[in-house]
Amino acid sequence: MKQLRRILHMGLSAIALLTAGVAIDAIAPRPVHSAEKIRILVDGPLLFDLSVESLETFAETGEITGDLRLYARFLNEETLQFLRQGLTRKIPLNVTTVDNLAYSPLGRDVLLNVGKVFQVYRGINGQKALRAAVIGAAANADADGWTMLDVLQEFPTPAIEIELQDLLELRRQLAVYFSYNDAIVRTIRAQAKAEAANEPNVNLSELADLSQPGAFDFTQETVTVTNPALRQTSEGLSVNYDFDVDAYIPSGLSGPAPIVIISHGFGDVKESFAFIAEHLASYGFVVLLPDHVGSDLAYRQEFLQGRLNTLLSPMEFINRPQEISFLIDRLEELVAESPEWAAQLDLDRIGVTGDSLGSTNTLALAGAEINYARIVEACNVDNVILNFSLYLQCQAQFLPPQNFDLRDPRVKAVVTGHPLGASLYGPEGFSQIDVPLLMVGGSEDIVAPVAIEQFHPFIWLETEHKHLAMLDIGTHFSSKPGRDGTGGILALLAGANRAVGSAYYKALSVAFYNVYLREQPEFLPYLSASFGNQLSADQPMGLSLITELRPEQIEAVYGRRPPVPIIPAPIAAAPPPRPQSVLSEIAETGVLKVAFRKDAVPFGFINQQNAWDGYCGNFAIALSEYVAAELDSDVEIRLVELTSTLDNRFDLVTSGAVHLECGPNTIRNDVDGITFSNPIFVTSTEFLVPAGQENAIRPTTSLGGVRLGVLQNTTTQQFVEANYPNADITLFSGVEGRQNAIAATANGEIAAFVGDGILTYGELQLQGRDMNDFSLIPEIPLTCEYYGLALPNNDPEWRTLINQFLISDSENPISNLWFSSIYPEELNKAEFCLNQ
Repeated sequence: MKQLRRILHMGLSAIALLTAGVAIDAIAPRPVHSAEKIRILVDGPLLFDLSVESLETFAETGEITGDLRLYARFLNEETLQFLRQGLTRKIPLNVTTVDNLAYSPLGRDVLLNVGKVFQVYRGINGQKALRAAVIGAAANADADGWTMLDVLQEFPTPAIEIELQDLLELRRQLAVYFSYNDAIVRTIRAQAKAEAANEPNVNLSELADLSQPGAFDFTQETVTVTNPALRQTSEGLSVNYDFDVDAYIPSGLSGPAPIVIISHGFGDVKESFAFIAEHLASYGFVVLLPDHVGSDLAYRQEFLQGRLNTLLSPMEFINRPQEISFLIDRLEELVAESPEWAAQLDLDRIGVTGDSLGSTNTLALAGAEINYARIVEACNVDNVILNFSLYLQCQAQFLPPQNFDLRDPRVKAVVTGHPLGASLYGPEGFSQIDVPLLMVGGSEDIVAPVAIEQFHPFIWLETEHKHLAMLDIGTHFSSKPGRDGTGGILALLAGANRAVGSAYYKALSVAFYNVYLREQPEFLPYLSASFGNQLSADQPMGLSLITELRPEQIEAVYGRRPPVPIIPAPIAAAPPPRPQSVLSEIAETGVLKVAFRKDAVPFGFINQQNAWDGYCGNFAIALSEYVAAELDSDVEIRLVELTSTLDNRFDLVTSGAVHLECGPNTIRNDVDGITFSNPIFVTSTEFLVPAGQENAIRPTTSLGGVRLGVLQNTTTQQFVEANYPNADITLFSGVEGRQNAIAATANGEIAAFVGDGILTYGELQLQGRDMNDFSLIPEIPLTCEYYGLALPNNDPEWRTLINQFLISDSENPISNLWFSSIYPEELNKAEFCLNQ
């Protein structure tokens, strides 16, 4: 009987917690049939039913009827109210947004995870039924939104079946948000009291209120940062666009000031952090707010409107920290160029503050390295994933498994607000951080679960100076002021008393940077446990400040084994992939990985709207749909797009980081580990010369002493060196090599640029240059360059499928769009090669 009681209690408790909002991510007309009951499958024929009708009555009236009476006997009043609130809480997402989310890669992942628990039949994932139910609930919702009860009513099968073992696992994971989280919060409160008892007494009345503005006025201006070619890596992982930075500069400085750079979170904007920028500037810091255009508010809105096929590009884990480093590069240039900037900026005292995903950047700049083995381990599990931040972190598993070395030694101290990165970096990565660090977390953060994303990583830190500030009761958003008009589920996530939390944040930021950038130890009392306890004594939000936390303290308070290890077991480096065909790997993982360029018009390039564009992007989307149809399975194929360059394009394929590389790859037989598809395009080697110089440059002669430009590490370089050994050859490299070569031709630095005609023509168009200013010669091609997709040479099945796709109706409209109608002039020359 005790075991039966335990089963019933755990079953309904888990349902109560889930419907109360922890798993609300489980995102059409009303179905003919709807779920009538929730069936808990125990073992063999043993099962328990809970009717949806009894839940409806309870949700609407509070009356316990029918078979709910059996379960209610094992639940206390608090849990019952929690269940009722969860069933009736409005989710204010309209049907268009829900539909876009449900069919997005993120939505598919979330629904697939939740469907592991909420099955249509035993062993049959409920993903598609959940998708129909959520879309149906949103379609039939009123203006205030829809509820989890609406979702149950729209579920298209007679019963929702849940395995007991899945419920037990779900309960373990939910503990991270509830009982275990509560235990750590109580541990931190106790630690703050213990540290305060051993510290010198802090008299609050003798300390200035650092949450109030300082004495400095400030001005604001915009700095534009260009990604310099010299920072381009051989992995092709730097970004290729300009971005704006808001600069807050104190007036009346007596000397160069410390610098603080603030990195905003995913789906946010730099203006959200004007409050802390203005505050720090009033205390004499130069503050800079960059805009991370690949993951800002505009990007999030595009995703929610269904215009993007990925929630977050894996490249953002590289691009975002690099943007901070590029900004510091720009500051160094400004100091070298301008006495005015030199008088304002102290480049030896730079701090970086991050919020949410911005803190992930901050941790990388401070020394944390991406741990490929950890992220693969965390993301490839059979159990449901409730940690939303892990969906973002899991994108990093599609990066090539290597050390990207994002640490910037110019950064001397960091503040991480509500960071996520426990699986991305692991204990190994956090232990590499060696600069002073202040971590700020909300005790009830469910976006990046504070227990595993912040409290555990704080324990992993080995840096000499580390501080943890717990906002109690706080959320993922408690350190910045709230916005008017926030309601519904957004209000639940944001929490209350954000003005109090942001005041704490301002005071702590000033004190921390005074101590560790200005080397003013007199501000250390503001970082003490005693200060936090006293400051928050009469406030609706507590502030616990500690410098140490040990696993045994948490375990003693929790009283049993933690639901997740506080310090994970050591993990070996990820082994080489096992021998497996590409198609079977895609069928198993549901992931198709394609790489293409950002500097090769029209195959892959950054267009004038700073978007990644080109034939290869459209090709990859169509290929993913084609592969899904060929596999004819229930697995929905997710497309992951990575950046390639001239230097790494083949290594990405041979290492298994991608399944193919799409771009201007000349088909040949001398690349180890690589084979090529049938041709996707044909072009020729051509000379770009200024208009009127066609007769001065004659490619059929030796061109002795003539200055010719060519891209380094290309087959064209081999052609030029073999056929014009007496020419004066200038090599161009990097993602801006073609652009720089064209500029050199235009201004007379070189007589001609020798390259593939289609790529030169495309770059001229992208730059908006007048085609009448140049000529591409000769009319009859010097060479014929056949382009193919780079594929692994040990998988003939994969090559056959790719070649079948290239002649299919799925691919033909794409090549016609990008080649036939856009580049007719070059196609005319290509006809010579096709017909020779």
